[in-house]
Amino acid sequence: MISAADLYNDDGIRHLNKRPDELLTEIHLPPTNGWRATYWKLRRRGSFDFPVLGVATCLRLADDGTVEDAKIILGGVGSHPIESAASEKVLVGKKLTEETIREAAEAAYRPAKPLDNTDFAMSWRKDMARYYVAGTLRELGGLPPQRK
Repeated sequence: MISAADLYNDDGIRHLNKRPDELLTEIHLPPTNGWRATYWKLRRRGSFDFPVLGVATCLRLADDGTVEDAKIILGGVGSHPIESAASEKVLVGKKLTEETIREAAEAAYRPAKPLDNTDFAMSWRKDMARYYVAGTLRELGGLPPQRK
């Protein structure tokens, strides 16, 4: 058994850390223990398709709304899933305000480096990382979506 982060390699040819004769058969998820999570997926078609951007956000909030712990993972904007540790650092110890959300979204934007592997513009996909991170944080914080 390995962690999800250890499954991926930063290699376009050998992207999974497994032998050719190995098959992933189970995923073990830890107990939620107060964590709240959401996943947003940007794709060309509505109900199915591979993500050109995926944002998985998990937060553990104190009773007063302060972020006790955070995990933000970006998918589809690199050769492997990217943890946005800078975004997590912005959030921990603070409440989810528009300013905090904006700072965390900006911090997630920086490590996003989309590959030229879809018909969407790479710069647009990078910009959407900021919007999607902010959206997941608003959802988990019970805040209304931002309208453009």
